[in-house]
Amino acid sequence: MEVEAIRAILEGAFPGAGTIDVDDRTGTGDHFQVTVVSPEFDGLSLLDQHRRVNEALAALLADGSIHELRIRTRGTA
Repeated sequence: MEVEAIRAILEGAFPGAGTIDVDDRTGTGDHFQVTVVSPEFDGLSLLDQHRRVNEALAALLADGSIHELRIRTRGTA
C-alpha cells in the first residue's frame, strides 16, 4: 500500500483537515501511522475520532492492505 493512496483517501474523507500525515512505520507498506487534525473532530470524543478514521480506511483494513494502523487525531477548537 502506498502512503499517497492512504493520504488521498483521508483527504477525501476529511476535506477540511489542516493536517494529514501518513507514515509507513516499517517500510513494508502495511504498517502505518496516520495523523489527522480536522475541525470535523471538534466536540467528538477521541474514540469517535478514531472510529471516523477507521471507517474511512475500512476497505483497506478489511482486505489486509493495512495490517496495522496507529491513529492520532485532534480537532482544531
